[in-house]
Amino acid sequence: MHSDNDSLLFTILSSRIGYFIAGFGLAVWAPLVPYVRLHIPMTDATFGLLLLCIGVGSLCCMPASAMLTNRFSIRRCLFVLTLILLCTLLVIATATSLWLIGLALFAFGGSLGVLDVVLNIQGLSVENRANSSMMSNFHGMFSVGTIAGAVLMITLLTLGFSALLSTVAAVLLIFLLSLFAVRGYLDERTLGSSQSFIWPNAWIVLVGLMCFVVYLAEGVILDWSALYLINDKQIATAQAGLGYASFAAMVATGRFLGDGLVRVLGRVRIIVGGGLLAAAGIALSIITDHWGIALLGYALCGLGCANVSPVLISSLSQQTHMPTHLAITAATTIGFAGVLAGPAMMGAVAHYSSLSAAFAVLAGLLLVVAACGPRFK
Repeated sequence: MHSDNDSLLFTILSSRIGYFIAGFGLAVWAPLVPYVRLHIPMTDATFGLLLLCIGVGSLCCMPASAMLTNRFSIRRCLFVLTLILLCTLLVIATATSLWLIGLALFAFGGSLGVLDVVLNIQGLSVENRANSSMMSNFHGMFSVGTIAGAVLMITLLTLGFSALLSTVAAVLLIFLLSLFAVRGYLDERTLGSSQSFIWPNAWIVLVGLMCFVVYLAEGVILDWSALYLINDKQIATAQAGLGYASFAAMVATGRFLGDGLVRVLGRVRIIVGGGLLAAAGIALSIITDHWGIALLGYALCGLGCANVSPVLISSLSQQTHMPTHLAITAATTIGFAGVLAGPAMMGAVAHYSSLSAAFAVLAGLLLVVAACGPRFK
């Protein structure tokens, strides 16, 4: 019994490391952007299309997640996907041609997207074994990974290391963490379904669409908050990144408190309260004239959004329409589309109206998430 308990504890630790690795790998890309632009001359429009390769890669590859975990074990999938992610980062840091960087970004998005789904399959399986709420903590480790990856890359680049050397250091760290964690990944396959494809029912689609809104909020604040703070709130350009930083810091904080909050408040209150708080935060950032209060608004939005998607993913283990791993694949793919399509949709609203109007649309969508919360009783 004692060894079973130790084994479960190591599996939980490995799951946390897996989520950390995914966040860390994602964050290595952002500081490389200026170096990619330096190596390969391109227009802003071309660069916009390149960024699309990441999202298209994710959306094309994510539906294959269930098939991969059915054919190979979760352990093998997580380890091989991490290796593919590391190879793409090295290619991104060294590529000198447009087609090669486009291919690398497609593979980068694809490996990250599938890694995300397989980690959620592992996380939900571990949560059910431990019979305890853990998804918020796992997603919190992803947030910590993004912060750690960005800090390491920025530090190395600031110290004068080349983009390639900085990337190699990050890749080595991820590889060592992966070697440590691999024994704790679940050495089992997901069960094959009698049907090769099952359409998700309305409930699973609803979970996916609600995740879409939460991921949309993150994408919009990442891509648009700096511009909005500079143009509308007169913040100094050097400090414009504080908008996303305050959002991300509160997402991480909220997630580490999340599992306790879910036990105390329950699923419905987390979703309803989270949606309302996030919408209020965005509204505050729109109506204020002072950038400091706008930062507070983004922080409140982060706190509100923090636990909504982990709770929604966790709820999929209670539906009986399709195997849990297929439900996770379907809902996560729909949700992930928010990261891809969202910022572009908001850009269209901003183009035809204003950035304030685009953020107002986001606040309205977050209120819809809150309104759907009571259905999760």
